[in-house]
Order: sequence, then structure tokens, then C-alpha cells
Amino acid sequence: MMERRGLFLSLSGLLLALVLPLHLFFGFSPASLPGLALSLVHFEVNSYEDAVLLFQRLPRSVIAVYAGSIAAASGFVLQSLVRNPLASPATLGVNSGAALFLVAAALLLDADAAVQGLAALAGAITGFLACLAVARFAGRRNDPRGLSLILSGALVSMLFTGMTNALLLSDPARRADFLSWVTGNINHVYIDRLAMFWWIGAAAVLVLLLLARPLTLILFGEDKAASAGVNVPLVSRAAITAAVLGTGSAVAVCGPIGFVGLVIPHIVRPFAGNNLVHALPASLLCGASACLLADLLAREAFQPFVINTGLVTDLVGGIVFIVIVKRFYLSAGSREAA
Repeated sequence: MMERRGLFLSLSGLLLALVLPLHLFFGFSPASLPGLALSLVHFEVNSYEDAVLLFQRLPRSVIAVYAGSIAAASGFVLQSLVRNPLASPATLGVNSGAALFLVAAALLLDADAAVQGLAALAGAITGFLACLAVARFAGRRNDPRGLSLILSGALVSMLFTGMTNALLLSDPARRADFLSWVTGNINHVYIDRLAMFWWIGAAAVLVLLLLARPLTLILFGEDKAASAGVNVPLVSRAAITAAVLGTGSAVAVCGPIGFVGLVIPHIVRPFAGNNLVHALPASLLCGASACLLADLLAREAFQPFVINTGLVTDLVGGIVFIVIVKRFYLSAGSREAA
């Protein structure tokens, strides 16, 4: 088992090492690739291809790695703690809450980018708390499979998304500034936002990695974890807070990139298991690769048009969402367990 986990982690790193240059250099002439690789160290001012690589491709790659890795790691933690295979930032109101608060801060308060980012963090927390509140009102304690929490998240997400769209419709003059962003847009123009908020995501990931062992003990049983000296409430709340804030920072940069946090944990778990010491690093690597591939598809598959990365992840994630629901909630085995 240990060898398989190590092998999967190594393969995940190898996949990222292959996908990243593919995302950077795809579409350039093969003859120009050696010079382009050198331009990462020595930029040629008069070269158009160098400018495209450094000022468009590289920022997109960095943003995709940031958004994808944080979404995947956060999704794995949320699924583990909520104990529901459908849990993710997109299904628990986190993404929609962050988007609503950022748009509201920009359109109603005329806030600058820094304040918009803070609003996104507040919105991410508010969205998750609203989801918990609705689930508790609906009787979550009598729902061992946590389905009420997922349904509450869907309700909160629809409400917040509707409010976001209403705000955009109310201000035609500034609608274009956020209409693309709100559907999840990995774009080089948002690199300034990444420069402002990257440390929040980095801190969130660091917290999750430091809590990986006690979180794993909690998954084996809260009583066992407490007997091993784990402060279960504190660790659980700290991990959820880190996951929510990390996701909020990613939304502040490029908008809500949906379903990466839902899909990637289901790819990682069969190979890395539920031990977060191994699963979290694998999720970070696989999430980054998945987001890079989705952005590459969004950028190249519909030439001469470039679509938003969020549309690609929503399409793939929606299909996987149906498969997960069928497997965990509609199969004969799941009905018997209920």
C-alpha cells in the first residue's frame, strides 16, 4: 500500500511536469521552442513570441496551478470531514458566496481589487455558514449520509448566483468587467490579483498539510483521535477554515472554477487512500494538472475563439457529478445501506 501511494504521488508529480510545459508551449512552432525556453531566463524585448510566452502563457499557467491545486486540496478535506462524496467548494456555497461578495463590493461600494479580495474571503465563509445553517434547519442531525448538507449547498449556491446575476444586470456600464470573471476565467490580466492574494492560498495549503495527520486520525473515528491527543473540534474547524479561505482567495483571482474540488478527490482516493499525509500532496499535484489541461482545452479547442476555463470544468464536472450521485445514492447497494 505504501509503495502504491508513493508511486502515485511520483506519477502525479511527473504528470504536472509534463502538462505544465505543454500548457506553456503548445501552439508555438517546434523550431522556436529552444529559444522560447531560453526566454524564461533571458527575455528578448523585440520578440513577439517571447512576449506571448512571458506575459500571457506564463501568467495563465501560474493562475491555473494556483486555482486547481487549492480547489482539489480543499475538496478532499471537505469531503473527508463532511463525510460526503459530493462535498466540494462548488457544492457547499463557498464559490458562489465569494463571487457574490466580490461583485457586490465592486459594484455597490466601488471597491478596489484589494478590498474585493477581502470581500471574496468574507463571502466564502458566509456561503459555507449559510449552507450549514440551512442544513441544520432541514434536520441535518437525522441525515447520516449528509445529503441535506449538499442540497442546502445547492440551494445557497442558486440563491447567491441569482443575486450576483441581479447585481450584474443592474449595472450595465460595469457588467462587462465581471461577466467573464464570474464564470471562471483563467486569464493573464488577473496576474495582479494573484500577486495580491497568493499568500492566502499558500498559508491555507500549509495549514492543511500540517494538519494532515490529525485529520487522518479524525477520519478513523473522533473518539480514537481524541484518545491520541487530537483536539477534534479545533483541528476540524481550522482545516475547514483553511479550505474555505484558500478557495475564496482563488475565486478572488480568477472567479469560481467549479467541480475541480469535486472530481479530483475521487481520482486521488483510490490510489492514495484516505490518509491525508499522502492524499493532500497528490490532490495538489493532480488539481494543478487538471486545471492546466482544462485551460489548455478552453484556449485551443475552439480556435479562433477562447472560452472560459470554468465552462470546461463545469461540463466535465457536471458529468462526473451525475456518475457520483448514481454510484453513491441511486445504486442498489446505497439504497440498502440507507
